[in-house]
Amino acid sequence: MNWSNRINPETRLFLGFMGILAVCVAAFLFGVGLEPDSLPFPPGSDYSDAVTSHWSNALFLRRAVLHDHAWPLWRPLLMSGQPFAANPLNKAWYPPQWLVFVLPPAVHLNVLIALHLLAAGTGMWLWSRTTGLSPWAAALAGLGYTFAPRVIAALGAGHLDIVYAAAWCPWLLWAVVRLVTPHPAPGAPVWLAAAAALCFLADVRLSAYALVMAAAYLVWRWWQVPDLRTGAARRAVGGRVLLAGLITLGLTAVQWVPLLLLRADLSRGAISRADSALDSLTWGHWAGLLIGNHGGAWETLIYTGISTLVLAVIALLLRPRKLAFWGIALLVIALYAMGDHFVLWPLLVRLVPPLRWWRVPPRIWLIAALIVPYLAGWGAQALVERPRNRRNVRLIVVTLLGGGLVCSFSSLIVLTPYLDTAPLLGTFALPAVALLVLLAIQGKLPAHTLLALFVIVVLADVLWIDRSLVDGRSRREWLDPYRELAAYLEDAGAVRVYSPSYSLPQQAAAYWDIAQFGGVDPFQLADYVTAAEEATGVVASGYSVTIPAYEISGGEGDFTTANRDAPVDAALLGRWLVTHVVSAFPLEADGLVLNTRINGVYVYRNMAALPVSLAWDGPNRVTITAAEPVDGPVFAVTNEGWQDAPGDDPGLPGHVDSGAQQWTYAADPAATWLSLLVASIVLLAAGCGWWMVHRA
Repeated sequence: MNWSNRINPETRLFLGFMGILAVCVAAFLFGVGLEPDSLPFPPGSDYSDAVTSHWSNALFLRRAVLHDHAWPLWRPLLMSGQPFAANPLNKAWYPPQWLVFVLPPAVHLNVLIALHLLAAGTGMWLWSRTTGLSPWAAALAGLGYTFAPRVIAALGAGHLDIVYAAAWCPWLLWAVVRLVTPHPAPGAPVWLAAAAALCFLADVRLSAYALVMAAAYLVWRWWQVPDLRTGAARRAVGGRVLLAGLITLGLTAVQWVPLLLLRADLSRGAISRADSALDSLTWGHWAGLLIGNHGGAWETLIYTGISTLVLAVIALLLRPRKLAFWGIALLVIALYAMGDHFVLWPLLVRLVPPLRWWRVPPRIWLIAALIVPYLAGWGAQALVERPRNRRNVRLIVVTLLGGGLVCSFSSLIVLTPYLDTAPLLGTFALPAVALLVLLAIQGKLPAHTLLALFVIVVLADVLWIDRSLVDGRSRREWLDPYRELAAYLEDAGAVRVYSPSYSLPQQAAAYWDIAQFGGVDPFQLADYVTAAEEATGVVASGYSVTIPAYEISGGEGDFTTANRDAPVDAALLGRWLVTHVVSAFPLEADGLVLNTRINGVYVYRNMAALPVSLAWDGPNRVTITAAEPVDGPVFAVTNEGWQDAPGDDPGLPGHVDSGAQQWTYAADPAATWLSLLVASIVLLAAGCGWWMVHRA
């Protein structure tokens, strides 16, 4: 039996595209050095969130479940301990993250990267095909989005959660199209809820932009379908949307309920408008639409591919009414991305203060990175369909071809002393796409051939910059160099370690189970930030994702020496059970005694450390033992999320004023049980609503 004959043509096209996309993704990832034991880094940088946060988080989750047989509500290793499952960055509730229970963390992350890039492209294909694009035009959109420079820049920076969430954005819009139709499939609300939930659980920040866009798109689609304007149709669509919303709330309650309960205790709640507007685009940044910043700052990268941008503009010119919504959306996104350099973002922040939690306004450009390839597919398709207004299109071609060649050659001559050759050569994609537009107007080639050529130009254009945005590096570079230091601290019986210079990176501390006083994580308890500033002598001028903060005057210099002059309080660190301090520079503080120097790192013993030890029974239960009487407070563990936690002290167990004693505390699971209860109630209500609608 020939099974291929039993597969409908659309499915064959989809599987064919998926195969091509999988080959392209695999070739790209291996090409930039992402092998099984490697993780992505920004070129030229020694640090990556993929290693610092995502690898460390995945490793801790794996060990907690497989070794300790406990779901980690708490993490003892960072910032003297902090909530784990409640922190969205840790992905404890994101189903794809559970693959780490099967694969080693580095392999797990690389598999997730590949699968999410594949999901991004296939989601774009499905959305494009559902809205009327031909197979080749949909392939252009799918490949253009999968390898969108802003998405790949996020990958290179190690912002894997953003890549994960970006993968579900086209699925979200595809689900909207399936829902807002006169005859939706019975499972349409579930598809929409699943896409929204996965996007939210992948990254709360990007999901906010994606969900707002999806809501606006839903309203626009609703208005565009005449059959849905009647009273009965409106009620039917409204019911499906409400059902999808309830399912989404139920599926994500495990994340948003604990987060809401903790919001008042987080340092992010006091973030200033200036801190929130970090990396806002300036008017000068928009030149980056024409010349990609190869290997440049990922947060301000707006290059979509000059060929992709040209085709998107052509789409808006040739089909203004059909695609007007997306043109308006791009304009709003661009103005919002300018942050405090334009009136829109400050106005919205004033009206909705919680928007300050969404730092870095240019991250909204990831939504533009989705829209532009979609429009490019429409532009390519409109051209091969022989547009009626050929005169205007010819004018566009002449402008693009002539202007593009002038721009490319003049850039090579004028800007070569200031820019690398790679971004300048990328400008030749402009005359290349203009030539294809001319061929399309003249009708010299078959439509499918032209579309295939458009796909090749677009893919070459974005890959030309993509290859400069990611650098895969093995654990030999980001873990093994710290083995000797970690071994020494383990042998010395370190209870907790502080480094003013980040000399013990977070991934090394996570791998060798060394508890840290500081760390890198935006999820910080406000009281602990204040306590840490008193102990370290480092007071941040604003919001910081690190403890201690690393502030460099003028934005230039070595951040590892930024805290050289900070007055370390060894006695206060000792009350937080910091037994060792490691630093890239020598320290002078009462109580600190230099023990050794390892690979240029000074290792100090804190003689003021209290004779108190911690014995962890998995991540959620700790026994605190005082070996002798102690005067004053003992800050053993940050006082948040523990059963029977005493008073309002910043740490446990409070004062120890008698002989040798022990205290045992367990992480409080109340928030988790409450979130599961909320999820059950909401999903039950959704199920009842579905049953009533279908019974009627």
